[in-house]
Amino acid sequence: MARLTSQDQEQLRRQLEALKQRTLDELHRRTDPMDALQERVSYEHEVHNNAEDAEEERSEDLRFAEIDIERQRLQEIEGAQRRMTTESYGACIDCGEDIPRERLMAYPTALRCNACQVAWERKRRG
Repeated sequence: MARLTSQDQEQLRRQLEALKQRTLDELHRRTDPMDALQERVSYEHEVHNNAEDAEEERSEDLRFAEIDIERQRLQEIEGAQRRMTTESYGACIDCGEDIPRERLMAYPTALRCNACQVAWERKRRG
C-alpha cells in the first residue's frame, strides 16, 4: 500500500465495509426463503400456460444467476479486506507494482493494475 495515505486506507476500509453490507443485504433479500415460498405458492394456484411456465423458469434462473453474482462480489470484497490486513492490498497480483490510487478508489476490490487487467482480459477472451 505504498502510494496510499492512511486516510486513503481508512476510506477504502469504510468503502469495502459498506459494499460488503450492501452485498449481504442483497443476498439476504434474494435468498429469503419466505419470499420465494410465497411467490411459488401464489404461482402454483394460478391458471397459466406453457409460455408462463417458461417465463417463471427463466425468472428463477435469473434469480439464481443474480445470487451467484452477489456471492462472487462478496468473495472479492472479503479478499480485498484480507489483503488489507496482510498489507498486500494495492499491489498488482501479476506484476507486483502498485495499483494506482484512482483505480482503487473507483474499484476497491481491484487485483491488477490497469495494464495487467487489460492483458488478463485479452488472454481470457482467447
